[in-house]
Amino acid sequence: MGSKIHTVIFDMDGTITDSAVLTVAAFRKIAPGQGLPEPSEEAIKKAMGNPTPEFYYLLFPDLPKETIYNAGILVDEEELRLLPMLKDRLLFPGCRELLMLLKNNKIRIFLASTGAREHVYSILQVTGIIDFFDTISCGFPDKTNMIFEMVKDGPRQGYVMVGDMEKDHAGAKANGIISVGACFGYCRRERTAFDYYIDEPLDLLKIINRGEK
Repeated sequence: MGSKIHTVIFDMDGTITDSAVLTVAAFRKIAPGQGLPEPSEEAIKKAMGNPTPEFYYLLFPDLPKETIYNAGILVDEEELRLLPMLKDRLLFPGCRELLMLLKNNKIRIFLASTGAREHVYSILQVTGIIDFFDTISCGFPDKTNMIFEMVKDGPRQGYVMVGDMEKDHAGAKANGIISVGACFGYCRRERTAFDYYIDEPLDLLKIINRGEK
């Protein structure tokens, strides 16, 4: 590719994977038995990216936390059961091809997700993309520090962060690297302040090829 970009850091939920598909299906199974209303897909997408159990507390802010915490455990277990059946629907179209092209062109691929380790690794394995990643960091609520640990030993202009939430942009900005909003996923221009936005996964190559600082 001949660019100055040597590493792309991806968020996972809402950026590479349409994880709301999995969570919606799990809630449909679990919510009635727990006496909970079924959250909308839009509410799940807005809460996506927050670590457990905060993710579930955001969905049901007016209900007792103990009730929500226990229901969240059941939803997590149901997601793992449903994963093999939904795997073909979890990757956003074009993401696998993008990862392959980056890898073939010797660009390192990192993952920075606040999702729980079991959630992240299970999705990466069942979708068959885990081997694309040189580094996987997950299970920590502080995205800014997670990114810092990934970029601290290299020139900052060589990194790009691709995500869908404002905390992805904020983490990239705090660490002095380019941020890109994935509008093919859950990113919305009106709710975020990324440096660049892409409407298709392969649009990222245009930014990489420019090699901008």
